[in-house]
Amino acid sequence: MVALEAKTGKLRWRHRIGPSETSPLVADGRVFVGDWNGFVYALAAKSGRELWRFRTGGEVKGALALSGRRLYAGSYDHHLYALAARTGRLIWRGSSQDRFGGRGTFYSTPAAAYGRVYIGSTDGKVYSFGASTGEVRWSQSTGGYVYASPAVWNQRILVGSYSGRFYSLDAATGDIQWQFSANGPISGSATVLGRVVYFATLKGRTYGLDARTGRQLWSFPDGKYSPVVAGPEQVYLTGYTKLYGLRPAGVR
Repeated sequence: MVALEAKTGKLRWRHRIGPSETSPLVADGRVFVGDWNGFVYALAAKSGRELWRFRTGGEVKGALALSGRRLYAGSYDHHLYALAARTGRLIWRGSSQDRFGGRGTFYSTPAAAYGRVYIGSTDGKVYSFGASTGEVRWSQSTGGYVYASPAVWNQRILVGSYSGRFYSLDAATGDIQWQFSANGPISGSATVLGRVVYFATLKGRTYGLDARTGRQLWSFPDGKYSPVVAGPEQVYLTGYTKLYGLRPAGVR
């Protein structure tokens, strides 16, 4: 794990962890990150000094989520963890549900909202856990792996699946409000801008849907994992070998 000076790229500090896919989370003067050894770390943002570490029972591959004083981390040991952000103390440990062939693991990054924590699982389900208890409030099957992180918008959970379907779920109940069949598996997370939700498929196409109804508004023949990123006057899309800047039709 390294910190670089933003203006010059000069190395500020380095801290050794295990192999990691986790995007660092920076908040309150700390950097939170996970690794394949199963650890969640809190490092001092200025110095890289380790403040605490917590070991789960499996690889931590997705990014972490912070809400209030709680840090949420999914693990390949089939559990979602809630930790005290300042100390690393375990608050609760929630579990995916038993099924034929074993329990699902958590690669998806958690999303915290409405007193719940939402996360996708390799068992093909999206889960809602109570943020203070870790109890499963609901689960909804999608027909394929859910690696994507849920996007939360207007009491809805917007998320794609390896089944090639994109879902809008009721945040309180998990009921399917609408679903959209795309041209391939969905691995990356979605972005909501205004009332439009954007996502890409592994077949190399990006979609924009009306987040209220699921009606297709737009598509673009590139993009696989990354959602669009909003800028001041346009959005940016990472393609397979290109970076695109896109503006609404009629805007120059």
